[in-house]
Amino acid sequence: MDFNDTIAQLKGRLDRDSNDIEAALTLGNIFYDNGDPGQSIQYYRRVLEINPNMPGVQTDMGTMLWRNNDVNLAEKAFRDAIACDPSFGHAYINLGLLLHRGKGELNEARIVWQQLLDVNPNHELAAKARQQLQENPALTIPL
Repeated sequence: MDFNDTIAQLKGRLDRDSNDIEAALTLGNIFYDNGDPGQSIQYYRRVLEINPNMPGVQTDMGTMLWRNNDVNLAEKAFRDAIACDPSFGHAYINLGLLLHRGKGELNEARIVWQQLLDVNPNHELAAKARQQLQENPALTIPL
């Protein structure tokens, strides 16, 4: 089955059952993987309307919002993911990167990465948080 057939089948499933979370999530992921922020965001929003307690989807949507230059909405999506599941490390890493690279708020980014280490120092992404903290020393204000 080719790409267009897969998309058509999944959209057909959603037409028949607007609550088909699997079809909406698969479409969101396909468009994510193909670098189409607009389409992926559309389907991730649909997934979150069905079940708002999916931190992975919130984080993926945040990534696509950031890629779409919606920095404030991306930040909200990452923060929502953390609120939904305070142990979800990907949201901390992405939020920190967004704060640092997207908003120029290095000290805020450092706080977020440190929060991941405080919540779960043994998380699979703890090493990434430590690396970011090491590579991005705190800004100091000259006296």
